[in-house]
Amino acid sequence: MDLRPRFDATTQAFLPAIEAVLDAVPRESCPPGSTLPEMCAYHLGTGGKRIRALVPLLVAQDLGTDPADLVPFGAACEMLHNATLVHDDLQDGDTVRRGEPTVWRRFGEAQAVNLGDAMFYFALLCLDRLAFPPERRARVARLLLVETLRVIDGQEREFALKTLEAPTLEAYTRMVEGKTSGLFVLPLQGAALLCGAPAEVESALCEAARHLGVLFQIQDDVLDLYGEKGRGERGSDLAEGKRSVLVLHALAHAPVPDAAWLTALLDAPREAFTPAHAARAAELFRSSGSLAFAIDGIRARRERARAALARWPALAELAEGLCDLSLGPIHGILLEEGRP
Repeated sequence: MDLRPRFDATTQAFLPAIEAVLDAVPRESCPPGSTLPEMCAYHLGTGGKRIRALVPLLVAQDLGTDPADLVPFGAACEMLHNATLVHDDLQDGDTVRRGEPTVWRRFGEAQAVNLGDAMFYFALLCLDRLAFPPERRARVARLLLVETLRVIDGQEREFALKTLEAPTLEAYTRMVEGKTSGLFVLPLQGAALLCGAPAEVESALCEAARHLGVLFQIQDDVLDLYGEKGRGERGSDLAEGKRSVLVLHALAHAPVPDAAWLTALLDAPREAFTPAHAARAAELFRSSGSLAFAIDGIRARRERARAALARWPALAELAEGLCDLSLGPIHGILLEEGRP
């Protein structure tokens, strides 16, 4: 199923209302004279596809609920996602996001911490605008808090991977199922919760979201070196020393000298990284089968996401469409590798 026409129609119909909530909550919640709304508007103004904001509305459509009712929840999911980006950029040392200076680069490191913290609370405050029964609102607020902690735990695990003597693909998957999958569980499961769907539908959407998150992260790992992420340099994850799925597979399967070179590159200072390093790493990941392994992993997670929702065809098609939408940035790479 091609989700793009439906996604675009939902964007046109509801994104202005979502953006209005994203703008109003910081302005109406902060004390007079606070610079937090200004910084929040700056970060959100750099763009983004707003996928996590619109996913709950797509789920609502498939569950027979007016998607307009979930606009504040979509705003909450988007605010949470962007809160993590503000902190990620600071922790990773990224100076550019979506072609613009990152918050810490524009306003300073301390202000990036402050804004990211505030945006977590802005996300929770978005839920005050929901017109659902109190019990559902309380449950979705708890889900937001639990998934926020899951994402933060995943971020901690990502940094811990750098310190492990022998990091494994299992440790990578566990990290991703927190850091990335949590930001898909919230909009998918949370929408079902608000719509009053049966518990088995909630559970199935949660399972599909777990696979979708892993697919998205592997896509992001591939895009970093073989595409354009809008972060100022190709191979920025390598420059930061991140143990991506490509890295972990290559460390286990590349010839010993190549694996030693890769380890030294990951442990070197970020400023020592050059385009030549990126080019050599890209070739290494191809020759060692790591790129093919990553793309096969994407295909497997796509199949599992749909299978989790096989009993509900409309939701299964939505999950498959979201997978394809997420893979858009690396579509050319998938074709090049013969794995569309």
